[in-house]
Amino acid sequence: MDGRRRASALVDEAYRALGEAIVDGRLQPGDRLRDVELAELMGISRTPVREALQKLERIGLVEVAANRYTRVSALSDRARIDMREYAAHTIAGALRVAVPRCTDDDIATMLDLVDRMRDADSSRAYVTAVLAFYTHAAASSRNIVFGRALDQTDLVLRRNLDGWESVSDGTRGALFEHLRAQIAARDTNGATWTFLALHGFA
Repeated sequence: MDGRRRASALVDEAYRALGEAIVDGRLQPGDRLRDVELAELMGISRTPVREALQKLERIGLVEVAANRYTRVSALSDRARIDMREYAAHTIAGALRVAVPRCTDDDIATMLDLVDRMRDADSSRAYVTAVLAFYTHAAASSRNIVFGRALDQTDLVLRRNLDGWESVSDGTRGALFEHLRAQIAARDTNGATWTFLALHGFA
């Protein structure tokens, strides 16, 4: 049992290390990923590296052509569009479930995170803020599926949401004010609609 737990931990460590390197740009689209070299670099055997690469392929960060190559996948325009749609609707769903279940402290934290989203001065800062908001909403929902889904998609969310921001027209400031007020009032329908409107989906 200890051996199986250790093997699983090595896969998780390799998956996280490689995934973070893709997300932060140390590994670029098209870079070849050779399990022998990666295993040597990480000081582990090839098996957990191969399994980590398979997990990264399943979430779209790696592409594999059998007997030809394993490489970091390119981020297509379609992948960006699909991820923004998925993120907006999934976060809105978590928000809808969370707001009625939030403690007063949870609501206060959520409002602070809305302010971080509003005040973000770059896309990268915005994505960091909106994913912190999602993490808090998922935890506050007391629904384990939201938390598990976030764990499984965290890396690809961070990579594929690069460039994402809220709407930039004249409605932005008012929408953030509405979102704050609706969360504070525990208006689930209003908060859900406003979050979607902030991202062009309402």
